Amino acid sequence: MFILSWVVVPFFAASDHIIFNGRRISRTGILPTIWARLHSRRTSLRISDIEQVDTQAVRVLRRGNRVHYRYRTCVHGRGISLCFTSHGENFRRLVAALLPKLSEEVLDARSLDLRAYPIDPKEALMKAAFAGIPSSDVLRDTVTTRPSKMRGRVEAVLDISEDGDDRVRYLADLGNELRLSGHLVRALECFRRALLIQRKDGRLIYDFSRCLQSLAATERSSKLARRSVAALKLAERYANEDATLLARIGESFAQTGDWRRAEKAFNRAAEAGGDTFLASRGLAETALRDGKIAHVIHRFLAAANSTLSPALRRWSRDEANYYTNLNSDDTYMEMEVGRVSLLDSLQRTRRTLLRITSFGFFVLAIGIAIADEVVVSAGWAVTAIALSIWLGLKIASSVLAERIAYDDVAGED
Repeated sequence: MFILSWVVVPFFAASDHIIFNGRRISRTGILPTIWARLHSRRTSLRISDIEQVDTQAVRVLRRGNRVHYRYRTCVHGRGISLCFTSHGENFRRLVAALLPKLSEEVLDARSLDLRAYPIDPKEALMKAAFAGIPSSDVLRDTVTTRPSKMRGRVEAVLDISEDGDDRVRYLADLGNELRLSGHLVRALECFRRALLIQRKDGRLIYDFSRCLQSLAATERSSKLARRSVAALKLAERYANEDATLLARIGESFAQTGDWRRAEKAFNRAAEAGGDTFLASRGLAETALRDGKIAHVIHRFLAAANSTLSPALRRWSRDEANYYTNLNSDDTYMEMEVGRVSLLDSLQRTRRTLLRITSFGFFVLAIGIAIADEVVVSAGWAVTAIALSIWLGLKIASSVLAERIAYDDVAGED
């Protein structure tokens, strides 16, 4: 177990890299290569084959008024996913090289943020000091203050003496840079100052809402969460006929679980810009939520016809075909429902095993502290068994994550 933990695992981890040469993104490493060959999968993707890029932000540490995020970006296409996490300059270089080459339709909101705003906390703090943004300690008591209540003391207290679109854009960009760097309170102040100058900018209110949402999750504040949703509704009101912004607002509503408002925003986006890819895909997801399979098929076909990207067109048509098969074949539907249910069960079991592993490490630490070999052996045993089962379930989950090929089911019939 010691050799496995301190020699074998680091060796394989050190050889596992994501590489981008300007045309193709690929994954290297002994285990990924062996796994791909066993399952007849590819280990690289051309830019033209990328169907979706999504990024998750995980809070790994909170120090004072700053939240340290770890970003995990996954590139999907041709049935494979290549994921990489932020752990230094290599991540920033990869993001700066890859994401600008992709269409906005491929990227989710966080991936768009990473493309537009560099993650450089030191530079962001220097800009904040230059802009006269107070420290988080000073601003902490004003977190729940609405921008409208700050009007009237702008010149004297907040040092906003300039007007115009340039000032608003500078504050909005600075707010987004601070938000991505984890300085949420100072980011919120930037958005509030910008809103005092320009109150009816839908894009600005949308960014303000997302900052409020991040801060609400960090503070576990239901009050800030409600204000985030209220700001998102206001952003929808002032989005005018910006189809792209309305679609992104619909995605934010979907993330909060408000599917009714999400559908409304997607419909507005479709009315404003026609059946755009983002609007059609969003309406397909809301229809799927309501169990309207025929509407799902129609919307995915509309998405395929609305995009110029061959990869997105192929993905949309594959989705339409998949749901067409589900709608027409009850046997296939039952098999897929069973697969998804089993996959959910395995994922819940894996989470439980991780908690058991943590308990095993705790027992191991106690055994080492009191120099009791029995306790140490028990800790090693619990940890090893839990990790072994977790690894087996992870492999099973990766197999079950793939949809059952309809041709195989039709061939059996």
